[in-house]
Amino acid sequence: MMTSTPGHSLDAGLAIRDGWRAFLLSPWSFVGFAVVATILSSLVDLLPGIAGFLATTLIDLWISIGLVRGAWIALDGRKPAFADLAALNGPAIWRLFSSQLVLALLLLPIALIVIGIALTAAEAIQPAARLLNLSFTSDLSDPQQLNVLIPGYQTMVMKLMQSPVALIALLSGWVLGVYVQVNQSFLGFIALLDGRGPITTIRRGFERVKGQWWPVLGLLVLQTIILLIGILLMVLGLLAAVPLVFCITCAAYRQLFGSDDRADFLKGRRAARTPPLRSRPAAAEPPG
Repeated sequence: MMTSTPGHSLDAGLAIRDGWRAFLLSPWSFVGFAVVATILSSLVDLLPGIAGFLATTLIDLWISIGLVRGAWIALDGRKPAFADLAALNGPAIWRLFSSQLVLALLLLPIALIVIGIALTAAEAIQPAARLLNLSFTSDLSDPQQLNVLIPGYQTMVMKLMQSPVALIALLSGWVLGVYVQVNQSFLGFIALLDGRGPITTIRRGFERVKGQWWPVLGLLVLQTIILLIGILLMVLGLLAAVPLVFCITCAAYRQLFGSDDRADFLKGRRAARTPPLRSRPAAAEPPG
């Protein structure tokens, strides 16, 4: 495995080029895994209630971990096999889940405050509560019940748009959401490869990205365009676009954070057979 240390500015073009080269090392493994993942996701969606929610969560974590592992192996210059992507890793699942959960819990109070301010300003708290209750108790597959819900949501949107305070609150919440999304773009990679606790993982993302916020935002925009192209090319295009985006994100992560696997995420992998995909070194990072 190549070793480098973080510190350089993000080169989005370089990340896209290295990510593309990594994807091309084993495209059918990536696409095959995406096909299996899509089928499994569709099947667990049929499970009712809590069982369906838990199964969906586990499948989503497994998919993310598999794509991160495959991207990392490819950027080390090796061809990831389907078994590499599909391998189960309990500790990795917990690290990723706990980091995502803690971040969500930290953001939840802020989201509730923003929504509360907007609804209060629009004098729409009680209608929103009734609409929310109706949404939970309705059968969304029933067209008649949807015909009741949709006008209610349309009315709610109109109330919010007519209140300047509500609009300012929602816009502020959106800006904050974008800021956090960019700063936590590498949350999954940090959780899986750094092996630190959730709070440290979140803080590390903020600290490393804060000086590269605009380049990271630009990379996210480019990745969104890639995904949109995949959607326009129908299912097959998206099956390739999603793994490609993971490879690009992995290449960007290695520019900013280095290529050390501190958590032994890839423990047991054989040595690289070809030189790793690397276009430049990174600067030294203090221990910790």
